[in-house]
Amino acid sequence: MHSWHLLSSLLHLAALALWLGGIAFFLVAFGPAVHDLKPGAAVRALNQGRIALESVAWTGIALLMVSGAASLMFRSQAAAAHLERNYMIVLAIKLCVFVAMLAHHTLQVFKYGPKIAALTDSADGAATGWPEPLRAQWQKWFILLKINAVLGPIAILLGVALARD
Repeated sequence: MHSWHLLSSLLHLAALALWLGGIAFFLVAFGPAVHDLKPGAAVRALNQGRIALESVAWTGIALLMVSGAASLMFRSQAAAAHLERNYMIVLAIKLCVFVAMLAHHTLQVFKYGPKIAALTDSADGAATGWPEPLRAQWQKWFILLKINAVLGPIAILLGVALARD
């Protein structure tokens, strides 16, 4: 493996860890911790966490695109521009999984994110419960996050299959 290809692969793994690690942290640690706060503080803390996760995730996504394209370029150069059929099939499936994850993340950021932010700003800081419209938006947001948490390991396994080919 060429040193640039190795560097690209390591960057790809780091970017994947950034995006999926952020998702896992949000689902396993941050979400449950916020759940223990009083509703007024929880609403604001969860929204701040969402904003932080989005910035970390977009950084990871950008790095994944760059490093993935570089890895494909290095791989095709090493194979003299002739990639095996099985490699191309696995790559196509992996790209479909990535596009699905990207679509879910885009929905989270651009459809539900602004609604959550607006409802958070209008929420009463001394409220004794979560406002129902805000809770409904968060439930939709979390469903997409959980779907990506399931698709992420599938993308990893497909990447391992590509590396072995």
